Amino acid sequence: MLPLISRHPADRLAFAWQAGSAPYGRLRELAPAALGVLALRGVPRGTAVGIVGQHGPASTAWILACAQAGCVAVPLAGNPAEHPARLSLTAASLVVTCTALSWEVSAGPGGRIPDLLSRLAEQGRAGLVLFSSGTSGEPKAMVQDLTGLVGSYASRKPSNLPVCILLQFDHIGGLNTLFGTLAAGATVVVPKSLNPGDVAKAVALHKAAVLPASPTFLNLLLLSGETGRHDLSSLRLITYGTEPMPEPLLARLRAAFPRARFVQTFGTSETGIARTESPDPASLFFRFADPDQEWKIVDGELWLRSRTQALGYLNAPSDRFTSDGWFRTGDQGTMDDDGYVTLTGRLKEIINRGGEKISPREVDEILMDHPAVAQVVCFGMPHPKLGEEVAAAVVHREGQ
Repeated sequence: MLPLISRHPADRLAFAWQAGSAPYGRLRELAPAALGVLALRGVPRGTAVGIVGQHGPASTAWILACAQAGCVAVPLAGNPAEHPARLSLTAASLVVTCTALSWEVSAGPGGRIPDLLSRLAEQGRAGLVLFSSGTSGEPKAMVQDLTGLVGSYASRKPSNLPVCILLQFDHIGGLNTLFGTLAAGATVVVPKSLNPGDVAKAVALHKAAVLPASPTFLNLLLLSGETGRHDLSSLRLITYGTEPMPEPLLARLRAAFPRARFVQTFGTSETGIARTESPDPASLFFRFADPDQEWKIVDGELWLRSRTQALGYLNAPSDRFTSDGWFRTGDQGTMDDDGYVTLTGRLKEIINRGGEKISPREVDEILMDHPAVAQVVCFGMPHPKLGEEVAAAVVHREGQ
């Protein structure tokens, strides 16, 4: 999988961060060095390697080395002490702790290789394990075909637009941004932190042209006032996803960034990130424009099927995958005759008020229209007669 980075000029900037930068030539040195460590230690195909750290040349080199050697990459943000259960679950035999340009290798817990990972090795494929957030229970360990995932970026068109990366490299959105940017030969801009001030500073310093972000972060960026303290005029494309975008917020963002194009994206850790298109920039409707992705609405739920989707879970039943390969996303939505999808929330978040089904997102959007409201989240509260009642937590605008 080293062709992902080998076709670009050695002196072209691959990474830029607060304390330094690295060209593609440096990345092409680090990846073979990581491969050399795997060979020297006799790590067999199908073996999991914990890669701990943040976005940078060293961590990227190790993911690409695992893809080349047929190993299983287990990217983990933070430090090894935070992830003993995840390293044990994947039977990781090596743990690589990365800084920007270097790493330290230590022994992992090892153990019997899980069946899903063994199956990948038997097929001559490298693997990737990503963990869900765990907000609704124990984090799920999703197994993906890393060979196919990295290979899917081979046809990415060249670009010289620097991309500011926000989602971490243990998240499918972060890896999508990372692989897509490197395949295009562009620069990955890594902010010091996810604080709006640090992100704005990184965009201004490195003239980032693309900013993939969540609506929540974009709202915080507006509220922080950082858009007035830094020159963010280099931004040409702002993509948003991971959660619904309130229509009033999109209007404020378009006013704050008049030179930027806003594009809605959609993806799940299980199916990957898909390219989408909308009828106009102000629209929250979208349809999938990705040849590797199929979609349909079944009983009000969005179902997806992709060529790069997860093979299953290491620690949970795979009942959200149908026998014919569809993944039930749990997202509630509708689709019009032209194939445009509108997402209205999560099925499990729907509030049942005395038999009336209420979407929290719709209430959020109405409250966001009020001039005194900065942020809001609607949710259900127990009610003795109705079963559930609608409630909302509101953050007021300063001075209101």
